Amino acid sequence: MGAWGITVRQSDDGLDLLDTIVAEQLRNVNFTVFNVSEAITLLNQTIQEEIEQYKQKPPSKITDFYISETLMHDFINAALLVAECLYDYYQTGELVVYDYIGENYDPVEYHIKNFIVTENDLPSLLTELENVQNPEHWKYQGWANEKILQQWLAHIQSVQQTLKEHT
Repeated sequence: MGAWGITVRQSDDGLDLLDTIVAEQLRNVNFTVFNVSEAITLLNQTIQEEIEQYKQKPPSKITDFYISETLMHDFINAALLVAECLYDYYQTGELVVYDYIGENYDPVEYHIKNFIVTENDLPSLLTELENVQNPEHWKYQGWANEKILQQWLAHIQSVQQTLKEHT
């Protein structure tokens, strides 16, 4: 899974998705507010644009696989990432993100203490959190061993419960 932890925020894909939010949304508002609807829309549009770019390439097994397995999985990772961002905010009152700037990509830490969440945001995130808990789901099946799977499930269930409390 190209990850070094159990959360989407700790995965390569999740970090790339979060960098998109930082670059395209949070910088524009000087890291003052995280708009959940805008973040979801931005990520979905970015993923869809990448899919369209790959569809322009000559058909091949590699291109088809990349679209169907990697890019299509990013839609789910995007929803889980946003859910985890909300979870962190609900748990601590802030979301900590990093912006990597300059030639050396020096990290600058930001603490976002304002979130915009509409009543339409949480149901879709809760649906994805429920879906990934199905033993047939690729995300569920992707863990190296039972211990890590159980840690991930506990995390997902905690995120789900916290978001439910805020619906």
